[in-house]
Amino acid sequence: MSRPAVIVTGAAGGIGRSICSRFRSDGRVVIGFDRNACTDVDQWIDIDIGDLGGLRQAAAEISSQHPLAAVVHNAAVQPMASAGDTPYATFVETMRVNVLAADSLVHATRENLSRERGSVVVVSSVHASATTAGINAYATSKAALEGWVRSAAIDLGPTVRVNAVRPGAIDTAKLQEGFARWGEEVARERRSILESRTPLRRIGTPDEIAAAVSFLAGPEASFITGSTMIVDGGASACLGTE
Repeated sequence: MSRPAVIVTGAAGGIGRSICSRFRSDGRVVIGFDRNACTDVDQWIDIDIGDLGGLRQAAAEISSQHPLAAVVHNAAVQPMASAGDTPYATFVETMRVNVLAADSLVHATRENLSRERGSVVVVSSVHASATTAGINAYATSKAALEGWVRSAAIDLGPTVRVNAVRPGAIDTAKLQEGFARWGEEVARERRSILESRTPLRRIGTPDEIAAAVSFLAGPEASFITGSTMIVDGGASACLGTE
């Protein structure tokens, strides 16, 4: 009998690689979807996640070849632009990659997931509920993604569970790039401030997000659906005005 498989989008990124590695250690066959070459996967599908037609076709092909334990939508884009200043095409592409791709994956795999009593897990962001200036499209897309999770959990139950993981600041190359745009000295100061405002006094690791994704996709979370697990070191519990 074939081992259950997991589809992971954004598999080449920092969090994506950790998710893939974790599922492989869990004994799953891991299929990574990404434009960039993936490591820690059993099969890499070279694909633009924003190409929804191509994404559906690729997911359907995998679904015809493997029993699916889970589909994990981790891929995302984060354009830096304010409300009213984000180019239309950029805003649409952000929604396509960050939100609509999740629905396209479900369209292609729902029969397999239902048969296997599998699950869908999406990687959201703390920006879904509280954000900063200059990333309007990204914050909007993550809020929409969590709304999609609640709705999809109702539509796909009782055979398919749908949940989200909401990371805070995670130590990835993308986070380092964000710090770097202010210069080395300011970047160190901003990182220190971020850590000081987090109750656990540190930035998270990709492996910690992977552990949360694995839990929600696994049998120990069998009575959890339509939920968002916050993994941010307690940052969103803090009152920002004090």
